Amino acid sequence: MGWKTVIIGCEAKVSLTLNRMKITIGNEFQNIALCDIDSVIFTHDRVVMTIPLLSALIENNINVIICDSKNDPIGIFQAFNGHSLAFKQLNKQIEWKVTRKKKLWKQIVEQKIQSEIDVIKMIGGSNKTLNTLTEYRNSVYTDDQSNREAAAARIYFTELFDKSFSRDLDNDINYALNYGYKIIASYISKCIASRGLLTQLGIHHIGESNPFNLTYDFIEPFRAIVDIWVKENIKESFTVSNKREIIEILNYKIYISGKWLRICDGIEDIIDSYIAFLDERISDILEIDLSKGIKEVE
Repeated sequence: MGWKTVIIGCEAKVSLTLNRMKITIGNEFQNIALCDIDSVIFTHDRVVMTIPLLSALIENNINVIICDSKNDPIGIFQAFNGHSLAFKQLNKQIEWKVTRKKKLWKQIVEQKIQSEIDVIKMIGGSNKTLNTLTEYRNSVYTDDQSNREAAAARIYFTELFDKSFSRDLDNDINYALNYGYKIIASYISKCIASRGLLTQLGIHHIGESNPFNLTYDFIEPFRAIVDIWVKENIKESFTVSNKREIIEILNYKIYISGKWLRICDGIEDIIDSYIAFLDERISDILEIDLSKGIKEVE
């Protein structure tokens, strides 16, 4: 598995040579072995990329993210056949039991609220908010019928930023949150596709026009990682430099099941546990433990 996140942020030509990505800028070039690459993010609108390279990136299950002229992620590339038993995997996904999906969504919501509790503790938030969030976490019903997720989010964001903050506002905090969520969502989508599943078929999100329903089911416990990064790093405006910095969030480390893992590796393990739960192979899913903090890239 690769480990490098490569950002192409200037006018360049990228091509394939001897199973390496060749990056040519002016009269200079650099070669990076494909086996070392985990993600490639194109953030400049004057990059020329060859089809052989794009094919090789997809065949090697490398996360490819395309950004628009404002450096905002607008699309990802996924392989049609990311799994050798894609048809068998898809049949399993279609046949997941409703009761199992509802139970998993309950656990995901509980885990998301627990991550929010951990973040509020990190910033020294009020006991009142912590008590309310704890009450919400402990009263999530199957399929979150009482919508504890939304109720928790409202008081969580108010405590995290300020009383005037809303996720509907058009401001730099929300730009940063959405940007970070997209980076993590793109990686989750890659993981889902590589396991022969469809991102369109969610367990809770069922929007007919949403091609990433399952992605946005699975992302929920990871959102808090972006939230605390934005809280600590975005004070006034969300700059191009900030966008490049937040991309590295996939290489941060979090505590999962007794060990520290890079977030991208943790995503892989947690998604595997979700799938195993839905396939009725296990009864307990892996959980993020943000109470131990987040370790930055060394």
